[in-house]
Amino acid sequence: MVTPEAVVLELPTAGVATRAFARLADLFVQLVAASLLALVVAQLVAAGMSPELGVLLVLVLVLLVLPVAVESLSGGRSVGKMLFGLRVVGRDGSPATARQATVRGLVALIDIYASLGFLALATAMSTPQAQRPGDLAAGTVVLRERNRTLVETPIAFLAPPGFEAYVASLDVSRLDDEDFSLIRSFLLRVRELSSEARRERAMALATSVRERIDHDLPGPVDPELWLVCVASAHQLRRGNLLSDAALGLAPIAAPGPDPSWTSR
Repeated sequence: MVTPEAVVLELPTAGVATRAFARLADLFVQLVAASLLALVVAQLVAAGMSPELGVLLVLVLVLLVLPVAVESLSGGRSVGKMLFGLRVVGRDGSPATARQATVRGLVALIDIYASLGFLALATAMSTPQAQRPGDLAAGTVVLRERNRTLVETPIAFLAPPGFEAYVASLDVSRLDDEDFSLIRSFLLRVRELSSEARRERAMALATSVRERIDHDLPGPVDPELWLVCVASAHQLRRGNLLSDAALGLAPIAAPGPDPSWTSR
């Protein structure tokens, strides 16, 4: 199990070939679902439903509703992506939303089904992160989870000075370990980013996390500083790591001079 205190995720972008095999697995699942739905629709047609309406119903359910529902409910993973260790996430690394899954599903009607996959393949091969048109429209990328690198050094995020009471009151119960790992990975790598990219990614990730936990900010807060508060609140809620850090038993993520948050 991935623990929030002991894991940093290194998630490389999925290659075109791996995505293609995952899509073939998904198409097999859709074919099975279409066969089962066809049996049901045949009964409805026998009862008086228009055959054209029955075919349209099967197509919409199999090609759009099923993929969007599975991807939304499973956190960005279809059956094929689960088999090949892939996951859809936002471009900033945040968890994919239901809106993004819907956009991907709608565009897939054209770039995968209508073009028999050629449009998706050509676009993915010509973009640095192997994004098909659905990814470009939704602002998502597909990552390879099976090749994640685990760094087992526990890192504690202490509440920023003056924010101790706020961190203690912050409800982060809706965040899971993978959400925390994305926040942690960003905070420990901010110095690798340009100033503009750092601000943009901090704002995008903070916005996604704030919407996920349904939190109203008490006032203007720097997004990167707020993510530190979230990380600290998550660790405070989960266990004794912060207490160990106070006793000198665990390394602490501390502000740098610009300010940055890096492990020391």
